[in-house]
Amino acid sequence: MLHAYDQFCKMKNKNIILSFKGEITSEIISMVLDVAENKLDAANEKGIIKKKIFNILVECLQNLYHHTEKGLIKNENTKSSLILIWYENEYYNILTGNYIRNKNIPPIQKRLETINSLSKDELRDWYRKILNNSEISAKGGANLGMIDVARKSGEKIEYNFKKINSSVSFYEFKIKVKK
Repeated sequence: MLHAYDQFCKMKNKNIILSFKGEITSEIISMVLDVAENKLDAANEKGIIKKKIFNILVECLQNLYHHTEKGLIKNENTKSSLILIWYENEYYNILTGNYIRNKNIPPIQKRLETINSLSKDELRDWYRKILNNSEISAKGGANLGMIDVARKSGEKIEYNFKKINSSVSFYEFKIKVKK
């Protein structure tokens, strides 16, 4: 039997601030942001750290909202996603996960590799170049989200694609923010 107290202790011991699994809707986004803000206030996080975490969280939630597809896994009729926020040592960690079509992995992986290879100044220059060219994607964005997340965190993006079957993987995206 799964015991609530055991799960509570595991989450407490691992310094989990927030965890959510399910479909990301506009209502869930608002709720998650409210909870995160309250938890950061309770942890006495002020100023720039709180702002960084909040802005990164907004971008991560928007990515899940706009890019998670419905029904990629048999018997799952929702756009199921995961969001987890915790602190460990001197870092806050934000982890998201969602199903993705394997055919969509190469361009995402290439973009992440490029982002992780660039310096702070190079990221800023690339961000400005994209803004100036005003290229809008089919989903309505300019593909600035991952660049913005890397710029705000000042850390490399950690990611993984866990193969589920021949057509679908689970995309894990993790970003750290130094306290």
